[in-house]
Amino acid sequence: MSTTETEHGEREAQLVDLTAYQDPETLLRLGELSRTAAQQTENGVADLFTGTVRLGKVEEAPAEAGTFEQLDEEELDEDERASLGLRPIIPETFLDAGVWRQRRAVWLNSAAFHATRSPVYLWRFIKTSGIGARVGARDAWSYLFATEYGELADKVRRAKAGAEHIADLRADRRKEAKARRREPVTVYALTGCTSYAAAVIALGETWGLVLTAPALIPFFGLLYVLGHRELARRAPDGSFAFLDSTGGADHDGPVTDERITNALREIKLLTAEQEIKPVGLATRDELGNTTLEFKLPANVICKALKSKAEQFAGALGLSLERIDLSQGETPADVVLWVSATVPFSGDAPVSPLVDAERWSIWDGVPFASNRKGLRKTLQLLWSSMLFGGAQGYGKTSAMRVPAAAGALDPQCRMLLADFKGGADWEELENIAHRVIIGADPASVDEFIELVDELIEEMDTRFAKIRRMPKAERPDMRLTPAMAQAHGMPVLMFLIDEIQEAFGVVLARKDGLKEFAALVEKLARLIRRGRACGLIIVAAAQRPSAKSVPTDFRDVILKRYSVHTVDDTSSDMILGDGQAKRGHTAAGLGRIGVGILAEEAGSEKLQVDLITPQEFEVICARGRALRIEAGTLTGYAASGLLTVSGILAQMRAAFEAAGVEELGSTDIARLLHQQDPAADWGQRDGESDKQWSSRVGARLGREIEEALDGSGRSLDRVKVRTLAGTEGRGFRRTDLTLVLGA
Repeated sequence: MSTTETEHGEREAQLVDLTAYQDPETLLRLGELSRTAAQQTENGVADLFTGTVRLGKVEEAPAEAGTFEQLDEEELDEDERASLGLRPIIPETFLDAGVWRQRRAVWLNSAAFHATRSPVYLWRFIKTSGIGARVGARDAWSYLFATEYGELADKVRRAKAGAEHIADLRADRRKEAKARRREPVTVYALTGCTSYAAAVIALGETWGLVLTAPALIPFFGLLYVLGHRELARRAPDGSFAFLDSTGGADHDGPVTDERITNALREIKLLTAEQEIKPVGLATRDELGNTTLEFKLPANVICKALKSKAEQFAGALGLSLERIDLSQGETPADVVLWVSATVPFSGDAPVSPLVDAERWSIWDGVPFASNRKGLRKTLQLLWSSMLFGGAQGYGKTSAMRVPAAAGALDPQCRMLLADFKGGADWEELENIAHRVIIGADPASVDEFIELVDELIEEMDTRFAKIRRMPKAERPDMRLTPAMAQAHGMPVLMFLIDEIQEAFGVVLARKDGLKEFAALVEKLARLIRRGRACGLIIVAAAQRPSAKSVPTDFRDVILKRYSVHTVDDTSSDMILGDGQAKRGHTAAGLGRIGVGILAEEAGSEKLQVDLITPQEFEVICARGRALRIEAGTLTGYAASGLLTVSGILAQMRAAFEAAGVEELGSTDIARLLHQQDPAADWGQRDGESDKQWSSRVGARLGREIEEALDGSGRSLDRVKVRTLAGTEGRGFRRTDLTLVLGA
């Protein structure tokens, strides 16, 4: 308000709109303050705009506690609604498009299932209707003729109560039967049945059986109802059902929120009023496995559900290994994984090592797949491995996988001690630097000598590493660059059935002392050798404390067990307490499936498949890689001939031609191209027959001289020549076998 002077000198009041000079935020704040002031007055007006609450008489100094905040239900989030005890009017699952998509999938799956089962349902309907016809006829006859009196008369006769009692019962029966047949309901029913039968017969004579069939539907429906009632009476537990349970809804179909909610209610984790809330849409991977996330109601957390995982799986109609539960972002969020099939029920995947041209052990060992189909790669450079379990369940096949990885790395030196003495590892002998076969005393002594040599090699390597500049050895571990620059290849030592060697040592005169010393050496190799490139891969059937001591087992960080007979045997391989934590190989009963225990935890795996034939090819490939790289040493290299003279020239001829078979004259032409002065070419005036005879005889003579004293021979066989005709010559595979490379 402002003032102005009039013409008489008097001051006159004038109203000025100050809101025109205020910014919008200030006006909004002033409006809120004015509404608050109005709400706190004694005569405040309750309207929809201010939301005023009528208060009692306000004291002269109104307290701030007199201010009320209006609660807008639509603005509350889920947690606030739950804390206030408010339930949604329309469930969110009813409006979720993803949930409806899952429901449609369930309905379509059920419809398709029942459609395929329709012949079974038809037969079930006919059978049930037949039972209904028999039961209906029996009950109608019993009612119309009062047959229960006949049963009473029979009991009286057996009790020898007298003929007069039987006569009275017969008279009562006739009287009761006559009364029943004269009842209005009976008369109406018989009249209706005869009228219905006459109508059906007349319809059939007039229109034929095609139009008569629909008229019989009520009749067969009545028979089915009678039969269903009788079967339900026979099975009071409710086991009788006309329709089969849909596999999709209970086992293999989409897992909907209703199905999960019902399962949680069945295991008493949710009340009848509570339900879950799906989060996002369910996803399906390339294997058909489903992953979905949902939120549990208030006061229920994922940890409680995981503690009842087995009961929850049973309520879903699935086995425990077909589901996996993990916590989401909050304790109430659950991520549920459901397998499309029973895990590991199919064939094992083929190992990628089968088709690999070469491999680096530094990249780890592609070992197996878990139940979710995820690949498991083992890093064995920093931890050795123990295999165990019963015979015939794939222990050697599993051990073959890391052996194949080492075989395909030409910079990996293989060492083999096979105390089983069989033929499981004969292919590996072609690339192994050291080979020990059998459990005889001499072989065990050789094994002990090899352990001593490895300890000496380990100490030598650590001495080399300590002398290196710190820039080359940042963590005192062997690296690929160090291994190549300082001649320290990775050493993979495979020991099969190690308990046989321990048994031989224990049987000696001073066996206990020698046994303790050997165990201590092996444990030292495993503890320290892993940092300088030594990998020990050992196998034992049932490594008990007596056959394979704990001092040796406890230092091995990775352990794999196939089927065992009990939890005790499983713990001997995987480690004490593994069975109590739910990781046991007892009763696995499937070849190629086992439990892997390592530093990060334990899980069931299906090992990649490498057949003995594929392993033979892998070892041959590994031998060729080592010959090419110059790393074939020791036992495997002892069978090589010095490739020189005619043998080297013939190998060069095969490489130049790029074929697997060459005739004698083909080889002569190629040798002539290598060295024209060697007189392998056809001379002037020499016929084809004379030239073929001359070079053939010369080839045979020079090959015999080159192989003299080796105990080997290279014979001519029938081959396909370069001209496409059949002739006498040589195969590349025979030449390779003779050379040993």
